[in-house]
Amino acid sequence: MLSWVIKGGQVYDGSGDPAYQGDIGILDGIIVKTGSIEDGEMPAPGRVLDATGLAVAPGFIDIHSHSDLTLPVHSRAESSLVQGITTEVAGSCGWSLAPVKDETARGVLRNLLRSLCGITGKELRFTWHSFAEYAEHLTKLGTGTNLYPIMGQSLLRAHVVGTRKRAATPEEIAAMRALLRQALADGCRGLSTGRSYLPGGHADTAEIGAICAELAPYGGIYTSHIKSESADMLAAVEEVIDIGRQTGVKVQVSHHKSIGPDNFGLVRQSLALMEQARADGIDINCDVYPYDYAQVYMLRDGLARQWRSLATEKVIAKLQSEDERDTLRRRLGKASGSILATPQNYLLIEVPGRPELEGQSIGDAAAQAGADPLDWCCELLIETELRVKVAARMDEADVRTVLAHPLSMVGTDAFALDGAPLGSLPLHPRHYGSFPRVAGHYRRDVGLFSLAEAVRKLAAVPAAKLGLTDRGLIKGGLCADLVVFDPEEINDRATAAQPTMPPAGIKAVFVHGELAVRDNMPTGVKAGRVLLGR
Repeated sequence: MLSWVIKGGQVYDGSGDPAYQGDIGILDGIIVKTGSIEDGEMPAPGRVLDATGLAVAPGFIDIHSHSDLTLPVHSRAESSLVQGITTEVAGSCGWSLAPVKDETARGVLRNLLRSLCGITGKELRFTWHSFAEYAEHLTKLGTGTNLYPIMGQSLLRAHVVGTRKRAATPEEIAAMRALLRQALADGCRGLSTGRSYLPGGHADTAEIGAICAELAPYGGIYTSHIKSESADMLAAVEEVIDIGRQTGVKVQVSHHKSIGPDNFGLVRQSLALMEQARADGIDINCDVYPYDYAQVYMLRDGLARQWRSLATEKVIAKLQSEDERDTLRRRLGKASGSILATPQNYLLIEVPGRPELEGQSIGDAAAQAGADPLDWCCELLIETELRVKVAARMDEADVRTVLAHPLSMVGTDAFALDGAPLGSLPLHPRHYGSFPRVAGHYRRDVGLFSLAEAVRKLAAVPAAKLGLTDRGLIKGGLCADLVVFDPEEINDRATAAQPTMPPAGIKAVFVHGELAVRDNMPTGVKAGRVLLGR
């Protein structure tokens, strides 16, 4: 008897072909039959899902995630599942949780987890050191989504070289290569860099290329948060292309965008570079999240992160001080890309009590007020008791250009959550809305692609890039990772003010044949696996 039957849906199999109406039979986590299933083959009534009028697609694959950082605490991965995501590539932008030594766990990783994800040392104990031990930990814990694990180069460099700015010695490069090689042998699937983050950003291109050479025998992927997403973006893309050319590994430009009005439109040139590289035989793609602003954070932190631990009244007192403002002006004025240096590059995302400012750039809002940008920011923070959220500004036309391009895939650049995060951690709506926004708003409302092509981009294209031959399509013998949704209803509902609002239209999500979401609500099932390579 079949474990589950999805009955009478419009099946978008991931190939890009038009949908067909049919049934899908699941047994022991595998798709065993498609087309028409007779009454005598049906399981118990509670195991038949009526999909009449609904789309049935392969589970969506998030090509750029940070969920490896949160899965040890938020193991059900509800924010991912409710989007229809069944597999996540995580360990992105140069950071992962293995391999790790005690010093790194107590230092740089603790700080990263607390500041980025709101996870404290009381919640997460590092019980592993090697990649193999980390994978075993997650396997025993159980996860809601499948994890395609890659290693972060910043962590690798912190592990071997430390956090100081200096060149790695030949012996240290050899040690980093050995650590990556062992992890690859234990099932790690690739390497990521955050070229504008530290300490990984201390490495030169030659060092990155030497480490990436270890990926080739394992078919591993190299993903890169490139050096610049503004004025020097084209040169940063060229670095990824050069590494692909030198090593022969498949490469991925992460969350591709150009930040700031002076750089809007550059993505057309960068995509042309990737097209030419493809023609030259380099396996290169990019990914994108479907929003026109980047990571959301508190304006206070953008001005003076060193005040983050201070009480509100103490920060306000500093903001009122002319001496403190002069100090900030001197420091920020020298920092390339800072809020003071390029105020037109930063959007006001949430301004309690001043909604008319939301969506404006800091530069434009200050100019309209006839004020110096720093003084204007300080006064706004005082007025709102520090509750202003900002983000780097992107161009909607660029988002659409990248999203519609045949070389692009979709990533959340988010981390999995089970409900709301701890404390007042600012969140981007991409944590809950990215994939429904593509399948809904950009497919249906904007018309960037057909539903068949959207499904292909969200599932089959990343599966092929990652070498996942057992999922990404609806086909007999493949894993029953599936999403059932209403094509007219699916959309994101998360906003900057309410970033944890779940999307609409997701009727069911299956992970390895187990029902993980029903009627937009997680069931609590943890059927995900760590998808190790060998």
